[in-house]
Amino acid sequence: MRVSQYYQLKDLQRSCKVANELSHMIPEAIQPLVGSDGESAFLWGGHPVTVWPFVDGAPLNRQDLEQLRQAARFLGRLHKAALACPGLGDGQSPVRDDFDAVRLLPDGELDEWLRSWHDSDAAREQVGWMHRDFFPGNILCRQGMIVGLVDWDEVEWGPLITELAISVWEFGKSPTGDTLLLDPAMEFLTAYRQAGGPVQPSDSLIPLIRARLRHGVAFWSRLQADGHEVDHIDIQALASAFASLRRVRLPL
Repeated sequence: MRVSQYYQLKDLQRSCKVANELSHMIPEAIQPLVGSDGESAFLWGGHPVTVWPFVDGAPLNRQDLEQLRQAARFLGRLHKAALACPGLGDGQSPVRDDFDAVRLLPDGELDEWLRSWHDSDAAREQVGWMHRDFFPGNILCRQGMIVGLVDWDEVEWGPLITELAISVWEFGKSPTGDTLLLDPAMEFLTAYRQAGGPVQPSDSLIPLIRARLRHGVAFWSRLQADGHEVDHIDIQALASAFASLRRVRLPL
Protein backbone atom coordinates (compact mmCIF):
# COMPACT_ATOMS: atom_id res chain seq x y z
CA MET A 1 0.00 0.00 0.00
CA ARG A 2 1.35 3.41 -0.98
CA VAL A 3 0.21 6.73 0.49
CA SER A 4 1.27 9.60 -1.75
CA GLN A 5 2.58 12.75 -0.09
CA TYR A 6 3.24 14.94 -3.12
CA TYR A 7 0.69 14.08 -5.82
CA GLN A 8 -3.02 14.57 -6.44
CA LEU A 9 -5.62 11.82 -6.88
CA LYS A 10 -5.93 12.43 -10.62
CA ASP A 11 -2.15 12.14 -10.99
CA LEU A 12 -2.13 8.73 -9.28
CA GLN A 13 -5.10 7.49 -11.30
CA ARG A 14 -3.25 8.38 -14.48
CA SER A 15 -0.03 6.78 -13.23
CA CYS A 16 -1.86 3.56 -12.42
CA LYS A 17 -3.36 3.43 -15.90
CA VAL A 18 0.12 3.75 -17.42
CA ALA A 19 1.53 1.04 -15.14
CA ASN A 20 -1.40 -1.23 -15.95
CA GLU A 21 -0.98 -0.79 -19.70
CA LEU A 22 2.77 -1.33 -19.64
CA SER A 23 2.42 -4.42 -17.45
CA HIS A 24 0.78 -6.23 -20.38
CA MET A 25 4.01 -5.86 -22.36
CA ILE A 26 6.62 -5.76 -19.58
CA PRO A 27 6.00 -8.38 -16.86
CA GLU A 28 8.32 -6.60 -14.43
CA ALA A 29 6.06 -3.53 -14.56
CA ILE A 30 3.82 -4.21 -11.59
CA GLN A 31 0.08 -3.97 -12.22
CA PRO A 32 -1.89 -2.05 -9.54
CA LEU A 33 -5.00 -3.50 -7.95
CA VAL A 34 -8.24 -2.04 -9.30
CA GLY A 35 -11.25 -1.12 -7.14
CA SER A 36 -14.92 -1.75 -7.87
CA ASP A 37 -15.16 1.75 -9.39
CA GLY A 38 -12.57 0.81 -11.99
CA GLU A 39 -9.89 3.05 -10.46
CA SER A 40 -6.67 2.05 -8.73
CA ALA A 41 -6.28 5.18 -6.58
CA PHE A 42 -8.58 6.44 -3.82
CA LEU A 43 -8.49 9.06 -1.08
CA TRP A 44 -7.83 8.14 2.53
CA GLY A 45 -7.13 10.74 5.18
CA GLY A 46 -6.84 13.37 2.47
CA HIS A 47 -4.05 11.52 0.65
CA PRO A 48 -4.22 9.40 -2.53
CA VAL A 49 -3.66 5.71 -1.82
CA THR A 50 -2.79 2.88 -4.22
CA VAL A 51 -2.51 -0.85 -3.56
CA TRP A 52 -0.05 -3.14 -5.36
CA PRO A 53 0.80 -6.86 -5.32
CA PHE A 54 3.74 -7.67 -3.05
CA VAL A 55 6.97 -8.38 -4.94
CA ASP A 56 9.55 -10.51 -3.15
CA GLY A 57 12.84 -8.84 -4.00
CA ALA A 58 15.63 -6.53 -2.89
CA PRO A 59 16.69 -3.20 -4.44
CA LEU A 60 19.02 -3.55 -7.40
CA ASN A 61 22.73 -3.28 -6.63
CA ARG A 62 24.20 -0.82 -9.13
CA GLN A 63 27.71 -1.80 -8.04
CA ASP A 64 27.05 -5.19 -9.65
CA LEU A 65 27.93 -4.60 -13.30
CA GLU A 66 25.57 -7.30 -14.59
CA GLN A 67 22.65 -5.88 -12.62
CA LEU A 68 23.48 -2.39 -13.94
CA ARG A 69 23.39 -3.76 -17.50
CA GLN A 70 20.10 -5.53 -16.76
CA ALA A 71 18.61 -2.24 -15.59
CA ALA A 72 19.73 -0.49 -18.78
CA ARG A 73 18.28 -3.25 -20.97
CA PHE A 74 15.09 -3.11 -18.93
CA LEU A 75 14.80 0.65 -19.50
CA GLY A 76 15.30 0.07 -23.22
CA ARG A 77 12.42 -2.44 -23.24
CA LEU A 78 10.29 -0.10 -21.16
CA HIS A 79 10.81 2.78 -23.60
CA LYS A 80 10.04 0.58 -26.60
CA ALA A 81 6.84 -0.57 -24.90
CA ALA A 82 5.87 3.01 -24.07
CA LEU A 83 6.07 3.90 -27.76
CA ALA A 84 3.99 0.87 -28.73
CA CYS A 85 1.16 0.97 -26.16
CA PRO A 86 -2.05 1.78 -28.06
CA GLY A 87 -4.26 2.19 -24.99
CA LEU A 88 -2.36 5.02 -23.32
CA GLY A 89 -2.82 7.81 -25.81
CA ASP A 90 -0.76 10.99 -25.86
CA GLY A 91 -0.28 13.16 -22.84
CA GLN A 92 1.01 16.66 -22.28
CA SER A 93 4.39 17.60 -20.91
CA PRO A 94 3.99 19.51 -17.63
CA VAL A 95 5.06 23.13 -17.37
CA ARG A 96 7.29 23.50 -14.33
CA ASP A 97 7.99 26.64 -12.36
CA ASP A 98 11.77 26.56 -11.97
CA PHE A 99 12.03 29.98 -10.35
CA ASP A 100 13.33 28.52 -7.07
CA ALA A 101 15.78 26.26 -8.91
CA VAL A 102 17.22 29.15 -10.91
CA ARG A 103 17.42 31.30 -7.78
CA LEU A 104 19.19 28.62 -5.71
CA LEU A 105 21.61 27.49 -8.44
CA PRO A 106 21.90 30.22 -11.08
CA ASP A 107 23.46 29.16 -14.37
CA GLY A 108 22.75 31.42 -17.32
CA GLU A 109 24.49 29.11 -19.79
CA LEU A 110 22.27 26.17 -18.80
CA ASP A 111 19.18 28.38 -18.91
CA GLU A 112 19.99 29.44 -22.46
CA TRP A 113 20.68 25.85 -23.50
CA LEU A 114 17.35 24.69 -22.06
CA ARG A 115 15.44 27.43 -23.88
CA SER A 116 17.10 26.49 -27.16
CA TRP A 117 16.55 22.76 -26.59
CA HIS A 118 12.86 23.17 -25.77
CA ASP A 119 12.37 25.44 -28.81
CA SER A 120 14.05 23.12 -31.32
CA ASP A 121 15.76 19.86 -30.37
CA ALA A 122 13.06 18.56 -28.00
CA ALA A 123 10.58 18.40 -30.87
CA ARG A 124 12.80 15.84 -32.62
CA GLU A 125 13.02 13.50 -29.63
CA GLN A 126 10.95 10.35 -29.10
CA VAL A 127 8.12 11.11 -26.66
CA GLY A 128 6.05 8.79 -24.49
CA TRP A 129 4.98 7.89 -20.97
CA MET A 130 7.88 7.58 -18.53
CA HIS A 131 8.17 5.98 -15.10
CA ARG A 132 10.43 8.96 -14.26
CA ASP A 133 11.78 7.53 -10.98
CA PHE A 134 13.89 4.79 -12.54
CA PHE A 135 16.63 4.23 -9.99
CA PRO A 136 18.02 1.19 -8.11
CA GLY A 137 15.73 1.58 -5.10
CA ASN A 138 12.63 1.13 -7.26
CA ILE A 139 13.95 -1.89 -9.17
CA LEU A 140 13.53 -5.14 -7.25
CA CYS A 141 15.75 -8.16 -7.89
CA ARG A 142 15.63 -11.77 -6.79
CA GLN A 143 18.51 -14.20 -7.35
CA GLY A 144 20.26 -11.59 -9.47
CA MET A 145 17.31 -10.98 -11.82
CA ILE A 146 14.95 -8.00 -12.04
CA VAL A 147 11.46 -9.03 -10.90
CA GLY A 148 9.66 -5.75 -10.37
CA LEU A 149 9.57 -2.00 -11.01
CA VAL A 150 7.71 -0.17 -8.23
CA ASP A 151 6.73 3.39 -7.24
CA TRP A 152 4.87 4.72 -10.26
CA ASP A 153 3.86 8.02 -8.61
CA GLU A 154 5.96 10.22 -10.90
CA VAL A 155 4.69 8.95 -14.27
CA GLU A 156 4.91 11.70 -16.85
CA TRP A 157 4.57 12.30 -20.58
CA GLY A 158 7.52 13.85 -22.38
CA PRO A 159 10.79 13.30 -24.29
CA LEU A 160 12.15 9.90 -23.30
CA ILE A 161 15.69 11.28 -23.38
CA THR A 162 14.94 13.09 -20.12
CA GLU A 163 14.37 9.74 -18.41
CA LEU A 164 17.44 8.23 -20.05
CA ALA A 165 19.48 11.19 -18.79
CA ILE A 166 18.48 10.91 -15.14
CA SER A 167 18.83 7.11 -15.30
CA VAL A 168 22.41 7.50 -16.53
CA TRP A 169 22.99 9.69 -13.49
CA GLU A 170 21.33 7.30 -11.03
CA PHE A 171 23.36 4.33 -12.26
CA GLY A 172 26.60 6.17 -12.95
CA LYS A 173 26.94 8.51 -9.97
CA SER A 174 29.70 8.18 -7.40
CA PRO A 175 28.97 6.52 -4.02
CA THR A 176 28.89 10.00 -2.46
CA GLY A 177 26.42 11.21 -5.10
CA ASP A 178 28.36 14.33 -5.99
CA THR A 179 29.84 13.43 -9.38
CA LEU A 180 29.32 11.16 -12.40
CA LEU A 181 31.60 8.17 -13.01
CA LEU A 182 32.06 7.76 -16.77
CA ASP A 183 32.69 3.99 -16.85
CA PRO A 184 29.35 2.87 -15.33
CA ALA A 185 27.53 5.67 -17.16
CA MET A 186 28.84 4.43 -20.51
CA GLU A 187 28.14 0.78 -19.57
CA PHE A 188 24.53 1.80 -18.95
CA LEU A 189 24.22 3.65 -22.27
CA THR A 190 25.82 0.79 -24.22
CA ALA A 191 23.49 -1.82 -22.72
CA TYR A 192 20.47 0.43 -23.32
CA ARG A 193 21.28 0.76 -27.00
CA GLN A 194 22.10 -2.95 -27.38
CA ALA A 195 18.63 -3.73 -26.02
CA GLY A 196 17.06 -1.59 -28.74
CA GLY A 197 16.38 1.44 -26.57
CA PRO A 198 14.76 3.97 -28.93
CA VAL A 199 16.55 7.07 -27.62
CA GLN A 200 19.78 8.03 -29.32
CA PRO A 201 22.30 9.20 -26.67
CA SER A 202 23.58 12.71 -27.39
CA ASP A 203 25.35 15.69 -25.85
CA SER A 204 21.95 16.69 -24.45
CA LEU A 205 22.25 14.11 -21.66
CA ILE A 206 24.54 16.09 -19.36
CA PRO A 207 22.60 19.39 -19.40
CA LEU A 208 19.36 17.45 -18.94
CA ILE A 209 20.88 15.70 -15.91
CA ARG A 210 21.96 19.07 -14.52
CA ALA A 211 18.49 20.52 -15.04
CA ARG A 212 16.90 17.60 -13.18
CA LEU A 213 19.42 17.86 -10.32
CA ARG A 214 18.76 21.58 -9.98
CA HIS A 215 15.03 20.95 -9.92
CA GLY A 216 15.62 18.31 -7.23
CA VAL A 217 17.58 20.74 -5.06
CA ALA A 218 14.70 23.23 -5.24
CA PHE A 219 12.03 20.57 -4.62
CA TRP A 220 13.69 19.01 -1.57
CA SER A 221 14.78 22.37 -0.15
CA ARG A 222 11.20 23.59 -0.35
CA LEU A 223 9.91 20.51 1.45
CA GLN A 224 12.59 20.86 4.11
CA ALA A 225 11.63 24.50 4.64
CA ASP A 226 8.01 23.43 5.06
CA GLY A 227 8.97 21.09 7.89
CA HIS A 228 9.08 17.78 6.02
CA GLU A 229 11.76 15.25 6.88
CA VAL A 230 14.11 14.80 3.93
CA ASP A 231 16.98 13.05 5.71
CA HIS A 232 17.11 10.43 2.95
CA ILE A 233 18.14 13.10 0.43
CA ASP A 234 21.59 14.74 0.47
CA ILE A 235 20.69 18.16 -0.92
CA GLN A 236 24.30 19.36 -0.74
CA ALA A 237 25.48 16.37 -2.79
CA LEU A 238 22.88 17.21 -5.46
CA ALA A 239 24.14 20.81 -5.56
CA SER A 240 27.76 19.62 -5.77
CA ALA A 241 26.88 17.26 -8.61
CA PHE A 242 25.13 20.09 -10.44
CA ALA A 243 28.37 22.08 -10.30
CA SER A 244 30.76 19.21 -11.11
CA LEU A 245 28.78 18.06 -14.14
CA ARG A 246 29.40 21.42 -15.83
CA ARG A 247 32.84 20.07 -16.74
CA VAL A 248 31.79 16.53 -17.75
CA ARG A 249 31.58 15.29 -21.34
CA LEU A 250 30.35 11.81 -22.20
CA PRO A 251 32.54 10.01 -24.78
CA LEU A 252 29.65 9.28 -27.16
